[in-house]
This record gives sequence, structure tokens and C-alpha cells, in this order.
Amino acid sequence: MKLLTELTDYLMDFQKVRAFQEFCGVKENTSTYGRITNEDENLVNNCCEETHQCFDNGAADLHYKSTKTCFETKKTTETPKLTPKQYEKTYVITNWFLYYLFKFGSTLGHEIFYITFVPCIFWNFDPFIGRKMVVVWVVTMYIGQALKDILQWPRPTWPPVFKLETRVAAEYGLPSTHAVAGTTFPFSMLMAMYNRYDFPLEIGVTLACSWCLLVACSRLYVGMHSIMDVLAGISLAATYLWLGWPFMDMVEEYTMTSTFAPWIIIISHFLLGVFYPGTEHYSTSRGDTVIILAAGAGIHCASWFLYQYGIYFGPTGELPYTFAYPTFASLGRSALRTILGLVILFMVRMVVKTVSLFLICHAVGVSKNDRQARQRKDVEITYKFVTYAFVGFFALALIPIFFDYINLTH
Repeated sequence: MKLLTELTDYLMDFQKVRAFQEFCGVKENTSTYGRITNEDENLVNNCCEETHQCFDNGAADLHYKSTKTCFETKKTTETPKLTPKQYEKTYVITNWFLYYLFKFGSTLGHEIFYITFVPCIFWNFDPFIGRKMVVVWVVTMYIGQALKDILQWPRPTWPPVFKLETRVAAEYGLPSTHAVAGTTFPFSMLMAMYNRYDFPLEIGVTLACSWCLLVACSRLYVGMHSIMDVLAGISLAATYLWLGWPFMDMVEEYTMTSTFAPWIIIISHFLLGVFYPGTEHYSTSRGDTVIILAAGAGIHCASWFLYQYGIYFGPTGELPYTFAYPTFASLGRSALRTILGLVILFMVRMVVKTVSLFLICHAVGVSKNDRQARQRKDVEITYKFVTYAFVGFFALALIPIFFDYINLTH
């Protein structure tokens, strides 16, 4: 037990995150960092007192002295309430290559990536691969997001960790759902391709590991997670891939052939959002989870729709398929499909979001322009679920049919 506690303390030590940031070229801005205002100093002191973390809050230098996180106060996620611009003044970048590399890696877990990458797999590669990826992604991300709000372990604080990203700072830390997505996407894709495509397995494993490592390190680099958070996210995804993958074919067969599958999918995904674990304060965690659930529901319903009407857009021929070297013509058609599809998709998202938000806010008697009202559970869950269920269905059913109509399929 003592060994486990010591290991947990080691992996949760925020100084390790700071050391990684400094190793990658994020340095303390000594011209401003040591001369904070009285107001900022009070914020730091309050934060330290609430989290029981000991800082030397002298006027000239603030540094982390304790190597342990007080887990009896793990529900506290407060950090000094500085603006993103104020956070930027605490550090300077000395290695811009790593900065842009890890910032790119960090985007691989954001909504903008989900809404572009997943449809592109269906439009330009293989719907079979896409369906497997979506099942694993939805399940692991829901478990990961729910565990965050159940365990309520804190994210790294500033100081000592530099905050290069603040969008999800109000969420809890463990497990890292970026690490979950960074594991499930490449490895579920690799596992779905195995025995279906003839490709060098060593290259596939190398690319999948590189993707996972990039996302994991990016979360440490931007100061949003501890080593413990990242390892927990990878472990969660790996465990589900190991235990859940043997049932993938059974799940897919049911969702595509059962008469009642669409209703079961929509109701179950919506209820998972409704009964998502609550927290003492608002964060983006619930809304992000509903987006994933809704997109998954829309995609599964689209797959059911296409299967029921005998519409197929994937590769044909005998297994295993071989990779053909792309030509300029095929690359041009893929680029055109991607651009046209994403334009349609973002237009659908904008229209459905506007209409659904207006109707739902009108139904409950609040203004759609009231940000606090939009954070209400009944409003947020409903309008986000409707919006992204439509987005998922359009992306995987109606847009491919449109491509076929204008002779822009594979």
C-alpha cells in the first residue's frame, strides 16, 4: 500500500510536468513572472490554501515546494483565476518546433478534430473502419468523462505548471480524455484494418504508437494533465480495446440489422447524457460528452439507414484489400469530397444548432442569448444532442448519397 501511495504521489507530482515543459523549451518569464501584482498574489495564496499545496509566496519568486498533492482535497480544481493573456506572461517559448508540434497534438482531442476526421474516414477510406472507430470512441470517451466527474482529481495548478491552454481548465483531470481519444482512434483503426487490408503491420503499429505518444505528451506540454492522468487515459482505452474488441462484430450486426436499433440507440445515448454524473460547478465536461454521444447516435442511425436500403460506399473485391498508390485524380476527388462535405456539415450544424436552441429555450422560457441559461442541464443536453445527432446522420448518410448523385464517390 505504501508503494502504491508513493507511486501515485510520484505520478501526480506537478513538478514533473513543469520539468517536462522546461525540457521542451517552455521557460519562466523572469521579466514579469517574479513581479506579480498584489491581486494576483492573493489569488495564488488563496489557491494554495484551498488545495493545501505549499508555495513560497515571496514577492520576488513563486515556486512549488511540496512534492505531494493532498488527495483529501482532490475535489478542488481552482487555480489562480488569471486570463489567458495573463497566463501567457508567465512563460516564454524557446523551441517553436515543439510548441507547434504539441499544440497540433493537443487539437487531436478537440471537437473540430472529431467533426472533420471521423467523416473523412467514411468519405475517403472505408465505412467499416469508421464504424468500428466510432463504437470504441463513444464508449471509452463516455467512461473517461464520467470518471473525471466521479473521481474529481485536480488538474495541474499554476504555479508550478505553465498554462498554455485554459479552455477545459474547469474540468477535472483524471483520466485524460485526450489520451483516451489518442489511443482509441489509431489503435481501433489499426485493429479494424488487420486482416481486412494487406499492409505492413510494423508501419501501422509505429504510426499508431506515434499518434498516441504525441497526444499524451501534448497534454503534459500544455500543462493540462499530470503523468498519472495521461497513463490512466491510455490504460482505460487499452483495456476496452482488449476486452471489448471481440464483441465489435456482434454490436455492429445488431445496430445495422435490428428493426428497433435506431430507437434503442437514440434513447440510450440520450439517457446516458441525462444521467451523466453531476458536479458542484459547471464545466464543459457534460456538454462535450453529450456531443460525443449524439454524434455516435447519428452515425449508428446513418449506418442502419444505409444498410436497410442496400446503399454501400465502401471498397469492393476480395479480402484482403490492397492499398493502391493514390493518383493526382484520386487525391483531387478526395480533397473535393472533404471540402464540399465539411462545408455542408458546418452549414447543417449552424442551422440545426440555431433552430434547436431557439425552440428549446422558447419551450423552457429562457433567452437563447443568456449564456447561463444555455448551461442549464435541460437546455444544454437537449440542444447539443439534437444538433450533433443531425450532424452525425447527415455526415454518414445524406452527404455520401449526395456525393453519389453528383458522381463524386470513390
